[in-house]
Amino acid sequence: MFHLISMAVSIDTLGKAVRHHMLVVATCKQCERQARFLASDLAGLYGHGRDPRTLPFRCKACDLRGCRITVMESPFDRTHETIVWRPVKVRG
Repeated sequence: MFHLISMAVSIDTLGKAVRHHMLVVATCKQCERQARFLASDLAGLYGHGRDPRTLPFRCKACDLRGCRITVMESPFDRTHETIVWRPVKVRG
């Protein structure tokens, strides 16, 4: 009688990532080092309408800007190996 149609939603803003309880992962293009952030923390700092791919991440290890940004579902069964960083805005 009723047909359920599932649609893939494009996560193009931090607000959409917050609604789905997602993580934003910044990966250095050179050394592959990763940092994970809660989308809600980043939305509080940069705004809910901001595209996560435009966030200004910089690798601490090799000082490279322009990291690869991905958005992923937050794992429900977090292990002790999952580290989530808290963003801090630095003047400079």
